[in-house]
Amino acid sequence: MGGKKDQTPAERWQETAVREGVLIRQAQEGDQQAFETLLRIHDRHVFTVIGSFVRRKQDVEDLAQDVFLKAYLALRQFRPGAPFAPWLRRITVNTCYDYLRKIRRHAEVTFTDLGESERDVMRSLAEHGYPAIDNQHGDRVAARDLAERILAGLTPKDRLVITLREVHGLEIAEIADALGCTRAAAKVRLWRARRAMQAGLRRLIRQEEETAQREGRNR
Repeated sequence: MGGKKDQTPAERWQETAVREGVLIRQAQEGDQQAFETLLRIHDRHVFTVIGSFVRRKQDVEDLAQDVFLKAYLALRQFRPGAPFAPWLRRITVNTCYDYLRKIRRHAEVTFTDLGESERDVMRSLAEHGYPAIDNQHGDRVAARDLAERILAGLTPKDRLVITLREVHGLEIAEIADALGCTRAAAKVRLWRARRAMQAGLRRLIRQEEETAQREGRNR
């Protein structure tokens, strides 16, 4: 008996933090293998975050490589003792935000640009009085389509904060850290983004009603 199997969660966390601290110090001194080990520890989370904004596999991989390069170039400025995961998440979020702004300038966002996990946003919509999701496959598809249509109409900044909160379940403090702003500012951004979602839903409802009326008159 004994050994690592008997470690408490706090002890395992401390051991991981110490190990990461050593790897970070080695990477800052130019050890490429140490940096690659750090990436292997955290790359799944990076891909998950990017995948909630971008669906195309090639775009996800390209953005991930961009994140890893930015992290490597900024590593010397990383403060020893600080948690690595939030720092890397901030780089990932900023990279996604830059990407969303870029594609919004050059083309309309299509549904294929949206992360598949964004269907979970509908759970939040239901909590705030929006259409609930049934377990039936058809209703899930309709809910996902509605979520994608609403999210596609948001600004990159609003879509970013909604995805961090409702898709990834980040707390306000974590959102503030990821966006590089105060908690108060993060709360305001989330409030505005939710208002924008409500307005988007109302617009879609009006459009559907107008379409139904036109089709009824044409029969």
